[in-house]
Amino acid sequence: ERKRLGDTKMIGHTLRLQRRHFIRQCTSFLSKESPTVLSPIHHKQHPSDNNDIFISSSSIVIRRTLARSSNHSAETPEDKAITFVVSVGHERRVAEGVVNALKESGMSGEMLLSMVRSMAGRWEVGEDEGLDALVASVKQTLDLSEGKKVVTFYVVPPNAWASSQEDAIDEEHDDVMHDETEEEKKKMRTRAFVVEAVEGTSIADVAKFGAGEGASTLRDYVECACSGIMACSTCHVVIDPEWFDVVGGPIEAEEDMLDLAYAPRSTSRLGCQVVLTKEHDGMVIRLPKGANNMMDFIPFED
Repeated sequence: ERKRLGDTKMIGHTLRLQRRHFIRQCTSFLSKESPTVLSPIHHKQHPSDNNDIFISSSSIVIRRTLARSSNHSAETPEDKAITFVVSVGHERRVAEGVVNALKESGMSGEMLLSMVRSMAGRWEVGEDEGLDALVASVKQTLDLSEGKKVVTFYVVPPNAWASSQEDAIDEEHDDVMHDETEEEKKKMRTRAFVVEAVEGTSIADVAKFGAGEGASTLRDYVECACSGIMACSTCHVVIDPEWFDVVGGPIEAEEDMLDLAYAPRSTSRLGCQVVLTKEHDGMVIRLPKGANNMMDFIPFED
């Protein structure tokens, strides 16, 4: 019986210590958040010990803080969906457009939120399940509504020019493009296909998400294995020499990736790093015959 009473007293003492610790933690936190609300603070001595505990003001403040938290938890599923889309790296205006597009398709509430999260897939490792495509479509619609222009450029397929690895064995082969006659250029460009995209879009994004027959054809040639983070060379394109000064050259990090590309030329660029502007209207680019994906191909000798 003495042991039972002793255990009971010990439990009671432990609970009192935990309660005091909790109250002091809350009060310490709240005093940092709302110091004026905690002044003056009333104290009351607990009948079973000699320690003061906060009663009146602290409990009022705690209730007010919980009320603020509950307001936050009242965020709608649509608001949560917008926050989620922003958290994975997209602009808020685009996130709002994505949610509005899903609402127009008949979704709402938790179903909409679940759909957005499902479409994001394993976004942390670049495994998208459809959100990126929807984002690109929404962004294009917003850009057009804000007055951005449509850029038209021409893409020469691999079989319309000397695009193979054998044609780029040494530096001299880069001169082939510069030495082409006007007749050869004219013949080559008659075989180019036309692509249209809104300014502000990269060539790689046009290949992945672009609309129209031209973008669809480009998609057949350009892989974009790294999701546009400049960690591969699968979106390698060759800028026509006459347009290279307009487009500009690569930065050092891009050059490192281009060294691993299939048959790189002096005017090679990564499609993910070429962002279309109105100055690129009428631009001509060429596609190499192949692509080196570092996941299954390492272009070095043993």
